[in-house]
Amino acid sequence: MIALQASNLQKAFTLHLQNGTCLPVLQNAGITARAGECIALTGPSGAGKSTLLRALYGNYLVDSGSIAVRHRGAMVDIAKAAPEQVLSLRRETLGYVSQFLRAMPRVSALDIVAAPLLERGEDQASAREKAAAMLARLRVSPRLHNLPPVTFSGGEQQRVNLARAFVCDWPVLLLDEPTASLDPANRDTVIALMNDSKSRGAALIGIFHDKFVRDAAADVELRLEPLKEDA
Repeated sequence: MIALQASNLQKAFTLHLQNGTCLPVLQNAGITARAGECIALTGPSGAGKSTLLRALYGNYLVDSGSIAVRHRGAMVDIAKAAPEQVLSLRRETLGYVSQFLRAMPRVSALDIVAAPLLERGEDQASAREKAAAMLARLRVSPRLHNLPPVTFSGGEQQRVNLARAFVCDWPVLLLDEPTASLDPANRDTVIALMNDSKSRGAALIGIFHDKFVRDAAADVELRLEPLKEDA
């Protein structure tokens, strides 16, 4: 079953501090993600991998094209959806793991991880129990659970970030270098979490520069190339 299908995507950035220079990044780009598979976006720096991932999440508006996501049994075009519908997609269907956690002062790691469950209507006790279990699986010490992650190390912050994503069962999960700052043991845990998600029928799309992770989790590779100067 197709979980996400994007086609004919065009995206260019206008550099206002460079006399309005237009920098095209995506041209006629497309991707089809099916339930239970992981697609690795590959290609050299500047090929548009992160741009494509952010466009699929709706963080970047595309200039043209469609991004259809299966949501509540129907395909919804996130490129044209109203803000309320995008929020609904992000609450129930479309998860995202960035490279960095946006840590908030005075908000504990436990509450950060539990937040997506609470947004789905789960009661606080259950949400916090699941959050604690996921933090433990990612080797975040219990003594840190009730502390704000602003003072955590980069690797600890990324594990909180990952726990927040994997605590929910997302039908579609986008991952931007999820293991970049992790040691081998935690890297292997993330691989296991990704494969668990696939076994539950999730569609994963990610950027994995670590070949070990790519080989262990990805079923398909989609290679992007930088656009030529005259494109």
